[in-house]
Amino acid sequence: MTAKKNSLKNGLFLIFLFSCFALFSCKLKAEQHSLVSQFATVDILIADEQFKLALKELKKIEKKSYDSWSCIGVFKRYSKLSEDGFAENLLKKSLKKNANNKELLAVYTSFLIGKERFDEACKIGEKLHDSKYASLYSEALLKYEKSVNLDQKKSDYYTNQKYYPIFFEAYKTNRNPVWLKNCAAFYLNRGMFENAALLLPETFADADDAYFWAMVLFDAGKFKDAINTIEVSKKLLNDYQNRQIFNVTEIKQVALESDAFLVLSDLESAEKERANLIKKLDSVTAKDSLDEQLLPILALNSAIYAENAQNMDDAADLLFFTVTHWPDYVPALILYADFAYTSNLERDESEEMQSLRRAGLATLEMERYDNRRKIPLSDAIYRMDEALKKTNDPYLNIARLDLRYKTETRLNDSDKTADLWRMLEDNITEDSKYHVLLVEYALSFLLKTGQFEDAFNLFTKYLYNSFEYNAKEDFWVQTENLLPLLDEKFAEFAAWFASYYKDDDEAFRMYEYCVYESGGILASGLISPFVSTYSCMNLADMYFSVGKKNKALDLYGKAAGRESSARIRSEIFYRLACIHISLGDTKSALRSIDYSASIYPDNARAQLLKSKLQLQQ
Repeated sequence: MTAKKNSLKNGLFLIFLFSCFALFSCKLKAEQHSLVSQFATVDILIADEQFKLALKELKKIEKKSYDSWSCIGVFKRYSKLSEDGFAENLLKKSLKKNANNKELLAVYTSFLIGKERFDEACKIGEKLHDSKYASLYSEALLKYEKSVNLDQKKSDYYTNQKYYPIFFEAYKTNRNPVWLKNCAAFYLNRGMFENAALLLPETFADADDAYFWAMVLFDAGKFKDAINTIEVSKKLLNDYQNRQIFNVTEIKQVALESDAFLVLSDLESAEKERANLIKKLDSVTAKDSLDEQLLPILALNSAIYAENAQNMDDAADLLFFTVTHWPDYVPALILYADFAYTSNLERDESEEMQSLRRAGLATLEMERYDNRRKIPLSDAIYRMDEALKKTNDPYLNIARLDLRYKTETRLNDSDKTADLWRMLEDNITEDSKYHVLLVEYALSFLLKTGQFEDAFNLFTKYLYNSFEYNAKEDFWVQTENLLPLLDEKFAEFAAWFASYYKDDDEAFRMYEYCVYESGGILASGLISPFVSTYSCMNLADMYFSVGKKNKALDLYGKAAGRESSARIRSEIFYRLACIHISLGDTKSALRSIDYSASIYPDNARAQLLKSKLQLQQ
């Protein structure tokens, strides 16, 4: 009987508890419903500009605000009424009750940032670590640093070690791509390109975001990944009708992608990208100065590709298009003049050809040659002179002088040499130094005409005038240490002179710098985009001379892949054939020499070696 009574009591107690809980729950829902209604009333009063009544109602609601979201609702409306004092007091009181509430901390941190009270924002926001609001703390900390270090440069944020974890923490919590780009910029500024590439996100926010990471991948030497990422950027850009909202443009995308293909020695794909853009150039608008710089470069690269592929009509059309649209673009004017000169040269013909001409006959090949596309020399000279009046560009001055030397046959080497020295003296810079471009041209001319001692004297004079040398230390070792400070072309001259004067150790080091390091991309075995093919060939030849035949084969192969000139590629494959012969690999030698002879039939050495190898079969 007693057990029954106890059981009954317990049952009644449980019913009472459940009833109380249900009543409390209903009361809470009613209060929440009431708060929503009251907030709506306040919003109406604010909209009707009845600010005093709205403030009065808010103070009543504040007394009933127990949870964080209610407090934040009241805070927002205080802020709308510009009652910052009430708003801040509310947050302070709420945080006393719940000091670790992330939402309240985030709202207060944001409030303090808005009031430029960055030191207080840092203290409040510190608890937002590892929360979805961590970016607010990062923002507060960066703005505080800037406010106390007024002389601090913006770039410091991307170079100072202490900011990196702030950026990365912010990215982890809110996935805003800007923070991850800041992390990448930290590595890029330090030349740590591979580290920057490791931060590559799985997805991209938009076309600009994808393009940024494509550039990071390019700098890291991950060219295939860069191409894939540019394709993503293209798709994201094409998905928008209003493309003006993005910084990236089709011009920038094509320029980067074609460069990536070029480094991979895929010349055809690079040209395909450029050609697709050039076809619709009339409908493409440059968005900014970078686009304006890239367009003539893309058009000129296509002209070079066409000329190297012996498509002279296409080359002439592209060159004329480029110099017409960009009349002061120096590289195009130089190539236009060079095309004009070579297209007007008459070749030496065999006795058989001359006999046919005397008889009024011609072969199909002779007819094609006679009908070849020509650019008038007078037009090229006029365009160069007009551009020089505006720019006085040193490159263009050199090219104009070079054209004069080619066309005025009465000038001998002595006349040209004297002319060069006058030009150098007339163009001394304000700090009494020769302009490096003019020096490089003079060095090329002096070496071509066999004036090696004068060339070396000019080379050393330029270095001594430009840098400090210690007379007690080795000249070549000091020059090697200066390589990163030298113009890429001048660095190649340094390597050549070191080789010529038999300083083999320094020559090796200098050529390896030019070939593999001068572009800033230090990926193993990757050739610098700035180095000339001739320097690659010289280094490969040096490898062969010391018995490093496999390294020579590898470098010659890479050099051939990046070179578009049929004549130079023919010479490379001739040298590859010679190495294969030295290794006893006649099959590979035949394959190389056959290709060498086919792509440039005028290579007499290749034709002779091909005949010899075929006779041995």
